[in-house]
Amino acid sequence: MPEAKRRNHPARLAAGLNDREATLLSRFSVQAQSVMWDFDEDGGAQGDVNFSVRLPPTSVVTAVYSDTQTAINSSGGSTTLQLKAGTTDLTDAEAEAKFDSGGEQHKLALASSAEAIKTSDAEELKLTIAGEDATAGKVKFTVYFHTSDGTP
Repeated sequence: MPEAKRRNHPARLAAGLNDREATLLSRFSVQAQSVMWDFDEDGGAQGDVNFSVRLPPTSVVTAVYSDTQTAINSSGGSTTLQLKAGTTDLTDAEAEAKFDSGGEQHKLALASSAEAIKTSDAEELKLTIAGEDATAGKVKFTVYFHTSDGTP
């Protein structure tokens, strides 16, 4: 009887792991999703900007970073930005001053000083603009997470 072909899982090949170990490693590894808010494309009106990018079900968010490409401006300087997954706050509302210089990167505090935030369903990433309308700006947000049920 011919021998069954084994799949060569990339993690197994790279680290010398067996298939089971490679599968577990890939399922529980940290993943990332990035979204870009760009005033020129998305506008700056108060409200939600939807990105059509989803976190998988049972995502455990462990960190959110911002990378300011172009400084955020508004007429009175009181615009705030808050990243959400569906209705779940991932960050607290961050003041415009946090994003006032292009080329700055920040690790944003998770909402309510949490160490991690778990979502239950697949949730769309969105940005809430509040305080006043933004008149300029471009910021990339990167969300780091793993799934608690082990699905990649």
